[in-house]
Amino acid sequence: MKNDILKKRANEIIKKLALEYPDSKPHLEFNNPFELLISTVLAAQCTDVRVNMTMPPLYKTKYKSPKDILKDGIDNFRQNIKSISFPNSKAKSIIALCRQLVDDFNGQVPKTMEELTKLTGVGRKSASVVLGNCFGKKDVIIVDTHFKRVTTRLGLTENDDPEKIEMDLKEIIPPDEQFKFSLRIGDHGRTICDAKKPKCAECMFNKSCPAAKL
Repeated sequence: MKNDILKKRANEIIKKLALEYPDSKPHLEFNNPFELLISTVLAAQCTDVRVNMTMPPLYKTKYKSPKDILKDGIDNFRQNIKSISFPNSKAKSIIALCRQLVDDFNGQVPKTMEELTKLTGVGRKSASVVLGNCFGKKDVIIVDTHFKRVTTRLGLTENDDPEKIEMDLKEIIPPDEQFKFSLRIGDHGRTICDAKKPKCAECMFNKSCPAAKL
């Protein structure tokens, strides 16, 4: 019974989001799965804006494949990403990830959740980003900070753990809507449902949102 109510509420939210954000796209700049994978790992606890300022020029001139990063070496790579948060630990992760891509996948980014999450630094969120944006997977939920905040405020989940939130939403969002729903929820979190100062008076969900402050 509870799931039926949540599915009905979710369906109404899906329709409103589609009207408000019909053209939602990823905020990281990329030209291929390799670039998006690397940028997604680097974007953890960092802004997409900062990663976009740093990585696209490097992809264009230096890092066109995992072999290029490995050839450049960890010291040079760390120096090149020093403006991104936690460059030391992220450089180690990216080097390990690139080694796995070369050794286990012939330098190619794998196309399944199981294979992607075996890569160093790649969790379900990062894997879902790549699967949805690069490989046309519609049945993926991307639980980033915006998604977590907005779906909790809308009463679609009571969980705090990202994987449990993902499973909760997979039960109430139709598979072919999940990827677009994730992008649109993210846009709503960026433009209206701010972490500190949500614009509830401007929100299309203010009459039904349990967390609305009017």
